[in-house]
Amino acid sequence: MLKIKKITKSKINKKNCFKLYKFLINNISDTTFKIFGYSFFLESLKINFKNSYYIEKNKKIISYISYIDEINEKKIKRILISHLIKNPFKYVYTLIKNIKFFFKLHSHPKNFIQLMHLIIKLETKGNSIVKKKLNRMIESLHKKKINQSYKGIYAMYGNENFIAAKYYKKNMYKIYNKNYFYTFVKKKLNKFND
Repeated sequence: MLKIKKITKSKINKKNCFKLYKFLINNISDTTFKIFGYSFFLESLKINFKNSYYIEKNKKIISYISYIDEINEKKIKRILISHLIKNPFKYVYTLIKNIKFFFKLHSHPKNFIQLMHLIIKLETKGNSIVKKKLNRMIESLHKKKINQSYKGIYAMYGNENFIAAKYYKKNMYKIYNKNYFYTFVKKKLNKFND
Protein backbone atom coordinates (compact mmCIF):
# COMPACT_ATOMS: atom_id res chain seq x y z
CA MET A 1 0.00 0.00 0.00
CA LEU A 2 2.79 2.43 0.98
CA LYS A 3 5.74 2.71 -1.36
CA ILE A 4 8.89 4.74 -0.81
CA LYS A 5 10.52 6.05 -3.97
CA LYS A 6 13.95 7.49 -4.56
CA ILE A 7 14.36 10.27 -7.07
CA THR A 8 16.67 9.34 -9.94
CA LYS A 9 18.68 11.87 -11.93
CA SER A 10 17.47 10.50 -15.27
CA LYS A 11 13.85 11.34 -14.37
CA ILE A 12 14.45 14.93 -13.30
CA ASN A 13 12.68 17.02 -15.92
CA LYS A 14 9.77 19.47 -16.16
CA LYS A 15 7.22 16.79 -16.90
CA ASN A 16 8.17 14.18 -14.27
CA CYS A 17 8.76 16.42 -11.26
CA PHE A 18 5.90 18.92 -11.40
CA LYS A 19 3.61 16.75 -9.27
CA LEU A 20 6.28 16.58 -6.58
CA TYR A 21 6.90 20.34 -6.81
CA LYS A 22 3.17 21.09 -6.41
CA PHE A 23 3.01 18.78 -3.40
CA LEU A 24 5.94 20.64 -1.85
CA ILE A 25 4.74 24.21 -2.39
CA ASN A 26 1.12 23.38 -1.50
CA ASN A 27 2.27 22.10 1.88
CA ILE A 28 5.07 24.54 2.77
CA SER A 29 3.96 28.10 2.12
CA ASP A 30 7.30 29.84 2.76
CA THR A 31 9.62 27.41 1.00
CA THR A 32 12.45 28.89 -1.04
CA PHE A 33 11.26 26.80 -3.99
CA LYS A 34 7.94 28.61 -4.05
CA ILE A 35 9.70 31.98 -4.02
CA PHE A 36 12.17 31.13 -6.81
CA GLY A 37 9.98 28.81 -8.85
CA TYR A 38 9.96 25.46 -10.57
CA SER A 39 13.20 25.88 -12.55
CA PHE A 40 15.12 26.56 -9.31
CA PHE A 41 13.54 23.45 -7.78
CA LEU A 42 14.71 21.33 -10.74
CA GLU A 43 18.24 22.75 -10.61
CA SER A 44 18.41 22.01 -6.88
CA LEU A 45 17.02 18.53 -7.34
CA LYS A 46 19.73 17.72 -9.90
CA ILE A 47 22.30 18.48 -7.20
CA ASN A 48 20.50 16.86 -4.26
CA PHE A 49 18.57 13.98 -5.86
CA LYS A 50 20.48 11.32 -3.88
CA ASN A 51 19.00 12.78 -0.70
CA SER A 52 15.40 13.11 -1.93
CA TYR A 53 12.55 10.62 -1.45
CA TYR A 54 8.79 10.51 -1.59
CA ILE A 55 6.18 8.06 -0.37
CA GLU A 56 3.07 7.11 -2.29
CA LYS A 57 -0.16 5.52 -1.16
CA ASN A 58 -2.18 4.13 -4.06
CA LYS A 59 -0.02 6.19 -6.50
CA LYS A 60 -0.76 9.42 -4.62
CA ILE A 61 2.10 11.32 -2.95
CA ILE A 62 1.54 11.49 0.80
CA SER A 63 5.04 12.33 1.99
CA TYR A 64 8.18 14.07 0.78
CA ILE A 65 11.48 13.69 2.63
CA SER A 66 14.74 15.33 1.67
CA TYR A 67 18.07 15.77 3.41
CA ILE A 68 20.92 18.08 2.54
CA ASP A 69 24.60 18.07 3.48
CA GLU A 70 26.76 21.18 3.74
CA ILE A 71 28.40 20.62 0.32
CA ASN A 72 25.10 20.45 -1.57
CA GLU A 73 23.67 23.32 0.47
CA LYS A 74 26.55 25.54 -0.67
CA LYS A 75 26.01 24.50 -4.31
CA ILE A 76 22.30 25.31 -4.12
CA LYS A 77 23.01 28.66 -2.43
CA ARG A 78 25.31 29.53 -5.34
CA ILE A 79 22.47 28.83 -7.79
CA LEU A 80 20.13 30.95 -5.69
CA ILE A 81 22.60 33.86 -5.61
CA SER A 82 23.01 33.51 -9.37
CA HIS A 83 19.22 33.85 -9.80
CA LEU A 84 19.27 36.99 -7.62
CA ILE A 85 22.14 38.58 -9.56
CA LYS A 86 20.57 37.84 -12.95
CA ASN A 87 17.08 39.02 -11.96
CA PRO A 88 17.40 41.42 -9.00
CA PHE A 89 14.23 43.37 -9.77
CA LYS A 90 12.21 40.20 -10.24
CA TYR A 91 12.94 38.99 -6.70
CA VAL A 92 13.54 42.16 -4.65
CA TYR A 93 9.86 42.64 -3.74
CA THR A 94 9.40 38.94 -3.02
CA LEU A 95 12.45 38.89 -0.73
CA ILE A 96 11.31 42.00 1.16
CA LYS A 97 7.88 40.43 1.54
CA ASN A 98 9.50 37.21 2.79
CA ILE A 99 12.13 38.86 5.00
CA LYS A 100 12.00 35.94 7.44
CA PHE A 101 13.74 33.85 4.73
CA PHE A 102 17.05 35.38 5.94
CA PHE A 103 16.42 34.05 9.45
CA LYS A 104 16.92 30.52 8.08
CA LEU A 105 20.67 31.13 8.24
CA HIS A 106 21.98 28.92 11.01
CA SER A 107 24.92 27.02 12.45
CA HIS A 108 25.24 23.36 11.51
CA PRO A 109 25.53 20.87 14.35
CA LYS A 110 28.74 18.91 13.77
CA ASN A 111 28.25 15.50 12.08
CA PHE A 112 24.49 15.97 11.68
CA ILE A 113 22.71 16.00 8.32
CA GLN A 114 19.89 18.47 7.76
CA LEU A 115 16.38 17.22 7.24
CA MET A 116 15.42 19.82 4.64
CA HIS A 117 11.86 18.64 4.01
CA LEU A 118 9.54 16.40 5.93
CA ILE A 119 5.99 16.63 4.65
CA ILE A 120 3.34 14.15 5.70
CA LYS A 121 -0.08 14.63 4.18
CA LEU A 122 -2.27 11.76 5.29
CA GLU A 123 -5.86 11.90 6.43
CA THR A 124 -5.78 10.76 10.06
CA LYS A 125 -9.35 9.51 10.16
CA GLY A 126 -9.34 5.72 9.75
CA ASN A 127 -5.63 5.70 8.94
CA SER A 128 -4.00 5.07 12.34
CA ILE A 129 -2.35 1.79 11.20
CA VAL A 130 -1.12 3.38 7.96
CA LYS A 131 0.15 6.42 9.90
CA LYS A 132 2.16 4.19 12.27
CA LYS A 133 3.64 2.31 9.32
CA LEU A 134 4.48 5.59 7.59
CA ASN A 135 6.23 6.90 10.72
CA ARG A 136 8.25 3.67 10.96
CA MET A 137 9.26 3.99 7.28
CA ILE A 138 10.42 7.57 7.81
CA GLU A 139 12.35 6.69 10.98
CA SER A 140 14.00 3.79 9.11
CA LEU A 141 14.93 6.15 6.27
CA HIS A 142 16.50 8.57 8.77
CA LYS A 143 18.63 5.76 10.22
CA LYS A 144 19.76 4.59 6.78
CA LYS A 145 20.74 8.13 5.90
CA ILE A 146 22.79 8.73 9.05
CA ASN A 147 24.41 5.30 8.68
CA GLN A 148 26.61 6.84 5.98
CA SER A 149 28.63 9.16 8.24
CA TYR A 150 26.42 11.16 10.57
CA LYS A 151 25.49 11.11 14.25
CA GLY A 152 21.94 12.27 13.64
CA ILE A 153 19.54 14.64 11.95
CA TYR A 154 18.67 18.26 12.46
CA ALA A 155 15.81 20.34 11.11
CA MET A 156 14.18 23.75 11.25
CA TYR A 157 10.56 24.82 11.25
CA GLY A 158 8.62 28.07 11.38
CA ASN A 159 7.58 29.05 14.90
CA GLU A 160 3.96 29.27 13.78
CA ASN A 161 4.05 25.67 12.51
CA PHE A 162 2.45 23.92 15.50
CA ILE A 163 2.10 20.62 13.60
CA ALA A 164 5.88 20.47 13.01
CA ALA A 165 6.56 21.49 16.63
CA LYS A 166 4.29 18.70 17.86
CA TYR A 167 5.90 16.15 15.49
CA TYR A 168 9.47 16.93 16.54
CA LYS A 169 8.59 17.03 20.24
CA LYS A 170 6.76 13.70 19.99
CA ASN A 171 9.74 12.15 18.20
CA MET A 172 12.19 13.45 20.83
CA TYR A 173 14.08 16.07 18.82
CA LYS A 174 15.85 18.61 21.05
CA ILE A 175 15.76 22.37 20.41
CA TYR A 176 19.32 23.65 19.95
CA ASN A 177 18.62 27.14 18.60
CA LYS A 178 15.72 29.53 18.04
CA ASN A 179 15.15 32.97 16.57
CA TYR A 180 12.12 35.19 16.01
CA PHE A 181 10.87 33.13 13.04
CA TYR A 182 12.42 29.65 13.23
CA THR A 183 13.17 26.85 15.68
CA PHE A 184 16.14 24.51 15.07
CA VAL A 185 16.01 20.96 16.42
CA LYS A 186 18.27 17.91 16.34
CA LYS A 187 18.14 14.24 17.22
CA LYS A 188 20.94 11.74 17.67
CA LEU A 189 20.06 8.39 16.10
CA ASN A 190 21.36 4.87 16.63
CA LYS A 191 22.79 3.40 13.46
CA PHE A 192 21.67 0.14 11.91
CA ASN A 193 23.91 -2.79 12.65
CA ASP A 194 25.29 -4.52 9.57
